[in-house]
Amino acid sequence: MTDTSTTIPGGERIGDFQIVGKLGAGGMGVVYKATDLRLDRTVALKFLPAELGVEEKEKESLVREAKAASALDHANIGVIHGLEETADGRLFIVMGYYEGETLAHKIRRGRLPLQESLDIACQVARGLCEAHARHIVHRDIKPSNIIITDRGVAKIVDFGLARVISSASSSQSMRASGTAAYMSPEQAMGKPLDHRTDIWSLGVVLAEMVTGCRPFGGETLTGMMWEILNKPPSSTDNLPPEVQPIVYRALAKDPSQRYANCEVMLADLERVRKELPADARPERDVDVTASLRSPGFAEAVKNASQPSWNQSGVAVAQKKVHWWYVIAPLVVLVLAAGSLLIPSIRDRAAGALTAGGEKHIAVLPFDNIGNNPANEPLAEGLMDSLAGKLSDLDVGGKSLWVVPTSEVRSRKISDPTSALRELGATLVVKGSIARDGQDVHLNVNLIDTKNLRQIGSASLEDRAGDLAALQDEAVSRLAKLMHVNVTADMLKNTGGAVTPAAYEGYLTALGLMQRYDKPGNLDQAITALNGAVKADPQFAVAYAKLADAYRMRYGLDPNPKWMEEAAANASRAAQIDSHIPAVYVTLARTHAMQAKFDLALQEYQQALQLDPHSADALVGLAGTYERMGRLADAESTFKKAVALRPDSWDGYNSLGLFYSRRGKSTEAIAQFQHAIGLTPDNAPAYLNLAAVYLDMGDPKQFSAAEQALKKSIELSPSYPAYANLGLLYYNERRYADSAAATEKALTFNDQDYRVWSNLVAAYEWLKEDDKASVAREREFRLVEQAAKDQPQDATAQSELAGLYAAQKMPDKALLRIQTALALSPDDPRVLVNIGDAYEKLGDRPNAVRCVQKALGKGYPLDDLKSDPDLQALLQDPKFRPNGK
Repeated sequence: MTDTSTTIPGGERIGDFQIVGKLGAGGMGVVYKATDLRLDRTVALKFLPAELGVEEKEKESLVREAKAASALDHANIGVIHGLEETADGRLFIVMGYYEGETLAHKIRRGRLPLQESLDIACQVARGLCEAHARHIVHRDIKPSNIIITDRGVAKIVDFGLARVISSASSSQSMRASGTAAYMSPEQAMGKPLDHRTDIWSLGVVLAEMVTGCRPFGGETLTGMMWEILNKPPSSTDNLPPEVQPIVYRALAKDPSQRYANCEVMLADLERVRKELPADARPERDVDVTASLRSPGFAEAVKNASQPSWNQSGVAVAQKKVHWWYVIAPLVVLVLAAGSLLIPSIRDRAAGALTAGGEKHIAVLPFDNIGNNPANEPLAEGLMDSLAGKLSDLDVGGKSLWVVPTSEVRSRKISDPTSALRELGATLVVKGSIARDGQDVHLNVNLIDTKNLRQIGSASLEDRAGDLAALQDEAVSRLAKLMHVNVTADMLKNTGGAVTPAAYEGYLTALGLMQRYDKPGNLDQAITALNGAVKADPQFAVAYAKLADAYRMRYGLDPNPKWMEEAAANASRAAQIDSHIPAVYVTLARTHAMQAKFDLALQEYQQALQLDPHSADALVGLAGTYERMGRLADAESTFKKAVALRPDSWDGYNSLGLFYSRRGKSTEAIAQFQHAIGLTPDNAPAYLNLAAVYLDMGDPKQFSAAEQALKKSIELSPSYPAYANLGLLYYNERRYADSAAATEKALTFNDQDYRVWSNLVAAYEWLKEDDKASVAREREFRLVEQAAKDQPQDATAQSELAGLYAAQKMPDKALLRIQTALALSPDDPRVLVNIGDAYEKLGDRPNAVRCVQKALGKGYPLDDLKSDPDLQALLQDPKFRPNGK
């Protein structure tokens, strides 16, 4: 009896075939290279897994599938010569043998060039077109089932086996283990399949070829299935813009939103391939079959149900109207791929205002004496490190609160008066650093912001350049001025006796990481930190910061190697010193970015065991709970953060924003009002309060929103306050006031297309066509850039569709429509934008269908009535205001 669970020796004869050697094995069986002794040709023999136990009815099904597959005669489909049976009743398929390698082997060496990826995708699509035309669905398209011959021809193999093996196998894990990453959502749920499951799988393969990463991951089979069913494709921000719409459309959760057939997808692939520059096309030209024509993109928008995961704060989905929230730094939840992001329309600005008796300290930017550019990162890093050490003094119940340096920087605070007014700081540390060779001078001043009195100062010098020693001495001096007792343990937060060179590299890296967005800064920070740990291998905090730097690098370039580096350095930091809370916060953030939330929880909890007052750990823990759907735990943890500092406004602000994200407007308002009660001059709290009033969509609350916005502007004029005020006036049909307020907002920040979109709408109602045209052109440029920078932003894609439609560019508009629908088929804001695009394209039936679907998803009718571009549609007899 032939047992294919073990290797069949070379030279053994099975029927008319002589085994040459084993080619490979997988869930679909074992493959051998063999010689067909009858026809003197080399073939491949595929045996089903020995443990499968195929019964007679499955054998019959396999025979039918093999016969159907053998009828496929196409250059991009691996030929099936026949079906044979061993003497002991084992079936095996006789297939063509091809010199080359699987696509899986090619991808393991790294991502493929765009032109090569498109060439392969086109060939696979051609093969699928042929199979689908004969009503044959592969069901298991993946790189290991695509052979690339030595001549560059792509061959799809294993047609028909997926259905037979999956029906014969009783092991779900066996069926899915090697295939799960390429399964369509309907396949993962065990629903009936058609040709569109192959389109999904080809979309996954295309994304993997050009990025080197699968768009759906997960540490376990369950996790992977969850991502396929619920999450948008990850690692696709690196997709070249030419193929982004193709991949997103192929990976629509709802099959009805994918390409209707493979011919349409092939036409897009061929078009992009032909539009590549001549020198970017493959040198070889394998003409395997004639390309097929595309029937076009203008397909009806059907009802879809795509599971979604709202990762961020409160977002009102409205056409040409956008609310802004001010987000306190502690609620910027650093989670998920690329972190848990607050929407870009929420302007980040907040502080640590307080009216209580605690010491609230802001460390202001250090002056770089001599203005030596080489010392600038050092001065920036010293600001962060000193603030961190002062925070560590908050032990044993001492009342000391340090404003996050990110807030000091974001609000450009550089003087005590501004620190009191905008951050609520009762004390500030103002300092300077100068160096002459190794000689370092550090000066720090402690200032009372209420009376601008200098409480005390320290002027320190170290001729050997030991910044760590200087900084510890500065902290000790400042603590004494604040009547806080300092112990050696409070200052020992570096994880080792740090050498001067290592600590200088560490501080330099901290400064560079503050502007990680500048080209080269993050790479320089990583180099500096690697130098620091090389100079001092026991520098635990430097390892932790290096892990953070690699994690941030992954956010900009989602290459798995960066996360591997992040995890390794975080683990190294914990090995060196297991008593540093910041190390565990770094570990937690690393796990969270990889969606390993259980591990993130463990690390945050460990950090809190070491320091129950750690704000980073508490808010990170709360955010992780929220992301996992453990809302009760999230709420209680946010409340714990409030309880730790009951007289600090930011805790109430964080809790208020949590309630806002949950749609609990009443609870959110109460928290923001509590924050204002503590800090009556708190401009950000008034802004958040106004945003919730606006978010309620109740005209009765507009007056309260206007009062809060005007109070915020009175206290501290800001971009989001004016933008929201302009929006409020727009909804009240006060278009002249709306335009004036929006114009004022743009004097603060003119880089957000959403504000320009609002301004365009106001100008259109005012019949100021010239101004509208200028604003629309600016909006157009910004939306194009936003869609390029954030290709998974369905709102940007749908906005761009409308702009292309307005400029009579139907092909580009339709492409963006399909991309937006693939990303967010149920988002009412996106649907209204798409309806607007269809209206401008002259496709009233699709426009009506989209707008009515948006109404059915909760989009307010009053907001449609305020859209100048949809007035004719609203008068159409076929439009039903009830959305049904």
